Amino acid sequence: MDGYICDALPRELDIPIRSGAGLIAEGGMKQALVALALPLLLAASLYASTPPDTAEAFAGDVRVRLTHVDAGKQMSRRELIRRAMQRSKARAAALSVARSGSGRVAGKSAQQEQPGVPVRPSGDLEYLIDLAIGTPPQPVSALLDTGSDLIWTQCAPCASCLAQPDPLFAPAASSSYVPMRCSGQLCSDILHHSCQRPDTCTYRYNYGDGTTTLGVYATDHFTFASSSGEKLSVPLGFGCGTMNVGSLNNGSGIVGFGRDPLSLVSQMSIRRFSYCLTPYTSTRKSTLLFGSLSDGVFDADDAATGAVQTTRLLQSRQNPTFYYVPFTGVTVGARRLRIPLSAFALRPDGSGGVIVDSGTALTLFPAAVLAEVLRAFRAQLRLPFANSSSPDDGVCFATPMAAGGGRRASAARAVVAVPRMVFHFQGADLELPRRNYVLDDPRRGSLCILLADSGDSGSTIGNFVQQDMRVLYDLEAETLSFAPAQC
Repeated sequence: MDGYICDALPRELDIPIRSGAGLIAEGGMKQALVALALPLLLAASLYASTPPDTAEAFAGDVRVRLTHVDAGKQMSRRELIRRAMQRSKARAAALSVARSGSGRVAGKSAQQEQPGVPVRPSGDLEYLIDLAIGTPPQPVSALLDTGSDLIWTQCAPCASCLAQPDPLFAPAASSSYVPMRCSGQLCSDILHHSCQRPDTCTYRYNYGDGTTTLGVYATDHFTFASSSGEKLSVPLGFGCGTMNVGSLNNGSGIVGFGRDPLSLVSQMSIRRFSYCLTPYTSTRKSTLLFGSLSDGVFDADDAATGAVQTTRLLQSRQNPTFYYVPFTGVTVGARRLRIPLSAFALRPDGSGGVIVDSGTALTLFPAAVLAEVLRAFRAQLRLPFANSSSPDDGVCFATPMAAGGGRRASAARAVVAVPRMVFHFQGADLELPRRNYVLDDPRRGSLCILLADSGDSGSTIGNFVQQDMRVLYDLEAETLSFAPAQC
């Protein structure tokens, strides 16, 4: 078994970490981690008892609100989308690392890399879920991530923690906090964990953008306040991180909604979950539903305003966390593009494939697919590429500008007709509303298509095209359903 804390630290965790005092030198990192680990394990022994089982199954339904990470900021739609574009680029690079299984993080030398360490996408995510941990409950705003599994938050006392909006979770103040013993099933489900005296499970979890969390794996009560006023409290396994580096993007932790055993979905044996995401500039709240959802989700308050369509969910043995779908092509205007099915195929080695991801804003295609899509837009728009656009605006075209300028020119730019875009899946077709793939900027005389390069052979359906769309993940039927809705 790989060891990562205590006697195994000098071998496995010789990495530079930033703390309040700046960069800890590699030579001092071993001593710092050992110094951190010993009091943690001693403190853990004070709590040592048989931990409660995590939820075996959850038969009810919970409806909670989601908050976008940029909510409340006085920004224009263009500014919000540019920020999302920047996060999407970071997420694309991290997804590429995660899909490749290489463990290489861009910008790190071979000496800084840790061979054989699998990585997950990143902490640079898009939506926050409010919950509480402990008895009495301590509030936590955690990032929702359908592309990873671990549930974790930053804990006090903390040797190296990231900025966050909430106070650090204090295990000592929770009467229901119990460090997990090494015999716990979830402990063995953490690939990189260690079991040292006094029989406490410790962990390390890496993300593709370099974000890393280390600490004690424990159980405690998680409380979710439903938008109906009801509360649900369940025991869950989670990482209590006391040495964390990277990015939490205005969150206090991450709730993994992936398909592996550590995720909230797996621990609660959730059969279905669904979200309805509002546009970034909307004052309406996005919502997340999870549970049995036996009464359905398409006839709720945010009822479907169009046909419900369904496709299959696929899984990869190499990347079991992700929600893959059988994507078959793209239509621009009236023409279905001649892109071979192999461009979207999930290969046996885990490369390729198309995932649906709440944590990525833009839809990402491999370079060759993206070029074909943009070529079709350019041919049908009959507009040149914009020379003055920023890389953070997407792929932009110059819209007509009158020689004399003035109001008429702005109006002409604002009404440029854009070809429709349809995403094709096995058994389903998603025709996108114009606002879900186009950014108009009349003031700068440009029109931008909100797609980006995935950086590898895989594709990602981002949350921007899912706005004002009710999306249902049915893990019993292994299907993904969607319909337009007023979220």
